[in-house]
Parts: sequence; structure tokens; C-alpha cells
Amino acid sequence: MTAKKKTRSDSTTAVIRAMDNAAKNTIEPPEHAGLTAKARPFWDANIKSKSLDLWTDTDLIECADLCNNQLRILELRKELAKENKKTGEERNSNEIKRIDKQITDLGRLVAAQKRNLQIHSHATNGESRDQVNHNKNEQEARRYLGKHDDGLLATPIH
Repeated sequence: MTAKKKTRSDSTTAVIRAMDNAAKNTIEPPEHAGLTAKARPFWDANIKSKSLDLWTDTDLIECADLCNNQLRILELRKELAKENKKTGEERNSNEIKRIDKQITDLGRLVAAQKRNLQIHSHATNGESRDQVNHNKNEQEARRYLGKHDDGLLATPIH
């Protein structure tokens, strides 16, 4: 059995795929993945962090979980800010410690999930040369579409 040959990131095919992905802009989350509506901005940001054609079905499920965790950290930070504003007898140091621990634990989980999905900074900007070139092609295509969105030039939008 022969493995499927990867497309070179500097090929015409890769540039066309990058332009197509930039026009699509995102991948819709699987319904069964449980992405909450409030976590959608995290989804859009995380999905754009690597080339759309590199996402697998299981990656998308893991990404939904990651996004929900990122939203939970944001909610916990708001709770912590409220608790920190309290003074005197209203201030509950045990509650502050509990929330802070949850933020720390979720932060570690989010970092691990980003490593698993290869969307952490080192994977998107560092030594993963193939992925870096895929990402660069798509980012350039998005910039191009953003600059030329006046309707005068044909773009590969379906």
C-alpha cells in the first residue's frame, strides 16, 4: 500500500488550495461536537490558525472542546474579577483560590489541546516547515482577498 503523496507547499496546487480555503474562511463545527454558541469566536480564531485542509474530523471535535474550555477560562476570569472587587467580610479568599486554581488547570488543558491540534505558536510559526508554508499561503490569500474586496476582481468564491 502506497501512502498518498503530499502536495508541496510551494506548488501551484497548494496556492490554489490556499486561495480556496481563504475564500471559505472557516469550517463549520460538527453538530455532535458540542460547541456552545458563545464559544464560536474562539472556534473561528482557532480554525484559521492552520490551513483548513489539514483539519481532520477528530481534530474538529477536539477543537470544539478547546473552544469551550477557552470560553470557560474567560467566564472564570470575570468571576475572579468580581470576587477581587469585594471587600471586608464579603471577600471570600477560598472562593478566589478555587477560581484561580480552575483557571490554572484549564489553562494547562488548553495548552495541551493546542499542542495536540498543532495550533500552538511553535507549530504555526516555528519549525514545522510544511505547516508554516501551508499557513503562509492561506494567510497571504486572505490578505489578498481583504485588500481586493471591492468586487472588481474575480475571486474563487463558490
